[in-house]
Amino acid sequence: MAQKTTTLAAVNRILSNIGQAPTTGLVDGNPLVEMAELILEEVNVAVQSEGWIFNSEFGYPFTPDDAGEINIPSNVLALDSNGLTNQYLVMRQGKLYDKASHSYSFDGVQKLDVVWLFDFEELPEAAKEYITIRAGNVFAGRSVGSSEAVAFGQREEVMSRATLMEYDTQQGDYSIFNTQDGYTTYRPYFTTSPLLGYN
Repeated sequence: MAQKTTTLAAVNRILSNIGQAPTTGLVDGNPLVEMAELILEEVNVAVQSEGWIFNSEFGYPFTPDDAGEINIPSNVLALDSNGLTNQYLVMRQGKLYDKASHSYSFDGVQKLDVVWLFDFEELPEAAKEYITIRAGNVFAGRSVGSSEAVAFGQREEVMSRATLMEYDTQQGDYSIFNTQDGYTTYRPYFTTSPLLGYN
């Protein structure tokens, strides 16, 4: 029966890039297995940092604590205000900081656009496929310096990235008429319906 990609399955695919035998567990003392797992996580973070529909959220509320400060969760990769404000918000020392007012203090809830970091196994299959293939190429280059293996894998990497971008486009419903509620496409009948008495 077909199964979704696990971390162990991804690590074994990475190992196969250099002809290494698969492992039955991630904790077996084999330095190549440990290296493959570390590279998988490294690439996982790098890919998710780009911001995709599956790990991006718009207008997410952050509430200040009793001291007026907003602590940023450790799985936040990036955040940004919506641009319609005088604030210049960044992450600094694990907290939200306003560079415009030079302060960590906020009066109320701040709604921000966020890029989250999720565990590998929580990602959609298209993302896991791309991350695994890209990690396999990095692993082959670092472990044995095999330019042939990397060159072969690069073709697969390009194809898997295209698949991920197609998934992102379909899920995101992107349009030139972007809105703050998650990129809803423009629907002209919403504009004309009040005039026609449909509301």
